[in-house]
Amino acid sequence: MTSRYKTISLKAVTAPAIGIVLNAPPVLIASDHSVDYACDRCGTTLLHAEEDQVHGVLIRCTQCGTYNSPDAV
Repeated sequence: MTSRYKTISLKAVTAPAIGIVLNAPPVLIASDHSVDYACDRCGTTLLHAEEDQVHGVLIRCTQCGTYNSPDAV
């Protein structure tokens, strides 16, 4: 499915020893969005949010297992 929103690739990071990790999909929704954030490795949409809205969490892609950071974008 093609999105009508801008897509930004998240930054793949090393699996954390501690911290908050969210799993997606299902897609995480931070707000009515203008941006789709995608897994850096496989391109799966993981997050719908406004630009620069989400910080301080890692998102593990359930499709490929990659840990992604919105802070490193």
